Amino acid sequence: MIITNILKGIGKRGSKKKALNQEHQLGWFEEKLLKHKDDQFPKQYQFPKFILNYVRPYEVIKTYKEIFGGDIYKFNTPNKSGVILDCGANIGISTLYFALNNPASTIHAFEPDKSIYAILNKNIADNKLSNVVLYNDAIWTAHCELSFSNKGSEASQIDASGVSATKVNAIRFADYLSKFEKIDFVKMDIEGAEYDVIKDCANQLHKIENLFLEYHGTSSETEKLNTLLDIVNKAGFKVYIKMAADNLAMPFIDKSTGTPFDVQLNIFCYK
Repeated sequence: MIITNILKGIGKRGSKKKALNQEHQLGWFEEKLLKHKDDQFPKQYQFPKFILNYVRPYEVIKTYKEIFGGDIYKFNTPNKSGVILDCGANIGISTLYFALNNPASTIHAFEPDKSIYAILNKNIADNKLSNVVLYNDAIWTAHCELSFSNKGSEASQIDASGVSATKVNAIRFADYLSKFEKIDFVKMDIEGAEYDVIKDCANQLHKIENLFLEYHGTSSETEKLNTLLDIVNKAGFKVYIKMAADNLAMPFIDKSTGTPFDVQLNIFCYK
């Protein structure tokens, strides 16, 4: 009985591994080569389907494995020439995924960090993608100028304190959504601003067929997560949640990380 259960477990792990996109799996040696690159200077790497310009190899490995290897943004739609919004595009790995897998769709990609936007722009140009529109703007609740913590990495974010000298242009996402009758997919990974943005555009969410949110919050602000889930539920979405980062090893003891985000969740919303 024990052996049978072990074999079943191995079989399940095997079938789960097969479900991943084998074409985009990084080999052991390939991953080692990438890991040992410096994280200071611009570089270029040839992946199976595209060229990637980047600076930080550890961010590339994690994101590539999740998006291309794991197909976390894969979705089905009968609308071949649809609209996809990539909010928080970073250097463009998600944008490349959307553009290559949905060649007849138009991808609108937003990235406020100027240094990262330059790399994003180069990645779209070097891969000769004509179905991508780029915006060097933050997604927010108003058309304005915002203080921005410009870290040149995935952790760049709106500076709510307003003390940062770096300023970025922001657009009101609710107004942008109003331009469309239907949107096939929205990816929103905007480092903590998703709560305010989703609240502000709640009356536009019915236009979206598939919505991915990377939620960033604290354990002391559970009401924000409750509100967010209530909004997407009222907009007609079903929800599936995965951990984006497991930050608290012993939540009953260490109830806070002391960092801006204790809770990081991948929230998949679909109809």
